[in-house]
Parts: sequence; structure tokens; C-alpha cells
Amino acid sequence: MRLIMVSAPEGKGDDIKKVAFSVEIDKISRRQVESHYDDGRIERKDVVDIETSTPKAKRFIDALLASPFYSRDDFTISVRQPRAILSKTSLRELTRPFAEPASDIMEELFQFSYITASFIGRVAIASGLIAYGMVEQKILLLVAGLLVLPLTPLLLAVSFGIRTGIWNLAKRGTLAFLVVTILLFLGGVGVAAVSEPPIKYNDFNTLAVSLLISLGVGIAAVFANTDDAGQRQLIGLAAAAQIALVPVWFGICAVFGFPATAGQNEIIKRGASFFLNTLTIIVVAFIVYALTKAAGGALKKIQTE
Repeated sequence: MRLIMVSAPEGKGDDIKKVAFSVEIDKISRRQVESHYDDGRIERKDVVDIETSTPKAKRFIDALLASPFYSRDDFTISVRQPRAILSKTSLRELTRPFAEPASDIMEELFQFSYITASFIGRVAIASGLIAYGMVEQKILLLVAGLLVLPLTPLLLAVSFGIRTGIWNLAKRGTLAFLVVTILLFLGGVGVAAVSEPPIKYNDFNTLAVSLLISLGVGIAAVFANTDDAGQRQLIGLAAAAQIALVPVWFGICAVFGFPATAGQNEIIKRGASFFLNTLTIIVVAFIVYALTKAAGGALKKIQTE
């Protein structure tokens, strides 16, 4: 469910109403407000409020952004997700959860892609838990680290950014993913430096199996990302298990040395699996975003610098 508020220049209320009715939204509310600026200017604006289901909200926002009268300099679109809407509209219609508006997806992925102190702290803690779990074969600690790791949204940001042509999002996601990879490697180095060899964890899948898992993860991750009822946290664990363990393992081995059971071919395969699994999730996510039409092309009209 979505509550949408559109603030537009005076006189544009009728145009917004036509867009809403064209996507089968049966009711809107209109009002006029005055915007006061610090330089003394007063500007009257038309404000349109809409209460509707998630799919209709997506269709409305896509249509509004694609309309010839929309301008990001003059329009403000606010989208909220309420806990409940009680109205004459049937719950069967109102509570449809799929698919979310592309603007919701974009802004969520942008938020995940900021490299903040909190982001670095979470990744550092996760890398330490994963590394210690691998050295001592402590599966619960390893799982705990994977749950904390914000990995999947970064790959989705890359894929969604490429699909929509919002290159700033793709670049942010790529940079954040590189930072995560470096921190995972350093976490392995740090834990190994204060631990005793050997590394006990050796439960890696074959390349073929890991790619099949990544294929499923990519599909499920997009569905979770575009569905109000999606379980994002569970998908995050699955993706991290396929990718995050590799740089941590290499970090540990940089201190301990490679296990005697890991020949040169095995080492190369593990390095290749990191890149191939990452690429698989990005490509599969790109395809699913396209097939579900979740990535609205009109998002390019939104300021994303």
C-alpha cells in the first residue's frame, strides 16, 4: 500500500488527475498550499494526495515521470508506506504487494550504497566474525557475520543502476562493494594474525553448484527487493555465503599460508568463483528487473547526483 503526495506548480492539478485516472486510480484529493521562501517569495502550488495499492502506485509514478509536463525542478513526489488503510476499497485490491514503485527501489538502494562510519563498522565486525568462524569452524559465528554483512543490496544497486541508466547508483554500488571486499580480506588478515593455524573451514561448493545457487539468489533477491512482502534479510545471508567467504579465506591464507590440500588449481577456482558469482547475481538481477518491469526508464528524469 502507498500514500502518494504530489506537489506541483499551480494549474497542474488537472494534469496529475488525468494521469491518476489513466492508471485506474479511482479517487484523488486536491488542495492548494502556499510555499514561503526565505527571500520573501510566496508560491502557490497544487497538491494531490492518493491512497492506493502498491502496483497502482508504481504505474502512477512511472506514468507521471514519463509525462511531458513533469519537471523535477517544479514537482515534489513523496511516497509513504502506511501500516493500514481503511476505506471502501477492498483489502484484496488494496494490499497487493507487487511490484513496488521504481522510485522506492532506487532510493532504498542509494541508502545502502553510502560508505559511512556505520557501514564500515558493520562490515568490519562482520568480517571479524566470519574470519573467526572459518578459522575455528564456528558455524554460528560465521552465520552471524553473514547476517550483518550488507552485501546483496550493493549488487542490486549495480544491476538496477545499469538497467535504469542511473550510472551514479551503479558507481556507488560498485565502490561500496569494493570497499566491502577489501574489508573482508583485511578482516581475515587481522583475525589470522592473532590466531593459530590451520584454517579449519573447508566447506566450499564446486563452481558449478555455487553458480546455480547464485542464479537462484539473483532471482530471489530482486523479487524480495521489489515486493512489499519480500524477506530481504534471508536473501542477504544466501548471497553473502556465496561471495563473502572467498576474500576472507584469502586474507586468512595470506597469514597462515594456503592449506596443503588446496592445490594451485583449487586456489584459482576459488578466486574465479568470487568474480563469477558476483557477475552472475548482477546479470540475473538485471534480467529479472527487466522482465518484471520494476526498473522504470523515466527514473532518469529524477535528480540523482
